[in-house]
Amino acid sequence: MTRKPEELRSHRWFGGEGLRSFSHRSRMRQLGYGAQEHLGKPFIAILNTWSDINPCHMHLRERAEQVKRGVLEAGGFPLEFPVATLSETFQKPTPMMYRNLLAMETEELLRSYPVDGAVLMGGCDKTTPALLMGAASAGLPAIFVPAGPMLRGNYRGQPLGSGTDMWKYWDDKRAGLIGDCELAELECGLARSPGHCMTMGTASTMTSAAEALGVTMPGAASIGWPRPAAAGSCRWCGKTWPSARC
Repeated sequence: MTRKPEELRSHRWFGGEGLRSFSHRSRMRQLGYGAQEHLGKPFIAILNTWSDINPCHMHLRERAEQVKRGVLEAGGFPLEFPVATLSETFQKPTPMMYRNLLAMETEELLRSYPVDGAVLMGGCDKTTPALLMGAASAGLPAIFVPAGPMLRGNYRGQPLGSGTDMWKYWDDKRAGLIGDCELAELECGLARSPGHCMTMGTASTMTSAAEALGVTMPGAASIGWPRPAAAGSCRWCGKTWPSARC
């Protein structure tokens, strides 16, 4: 069953003849959107945890464009929202301190804006549970797009795990088994593409759990960034946002 335009949550902002509806429609014109582009269509929020300091998510700006294409193809109206980026790599003392902050931001953005459904984009350890908790609390239809694991690293013909071999080779350096040249070579090969850690650490565990819960496209948790399937998965997530129309 497809909802009628007046049954959409976003209709509270744009429908009717009241002053506030008039004001909201005029502000959409200010943004450059014509009435035919958005009126009567489900508004789909794309919550993007991209930032310049989060290597796990450095490709999500491009992926968000593919999600928007999918939303448009399915008859929705996409709106991208930047939300807090929690980088396991750089944030101190730990991004765990800020997981609930992102969850609250997700919930309040979805509650306070004219949104009928959401696409959540994350993957680094704390972003997956934070986005899912916030969306669940907001009570709106949502689907999760995992950032996907990075390519495995390489060192002199040996595969490297970003979250495991770091410790091994650092211990080798402390023991005098390798020197500065080898360590510099390892720095260049340990993490060599966008995406979260490819080892079965927290990031992969959380995205696998999200897939098991049914809030991602099937197979999405294991699609790495460089694969063409990643673009298709993002586009289909945009096209199949869980029934804001139903």
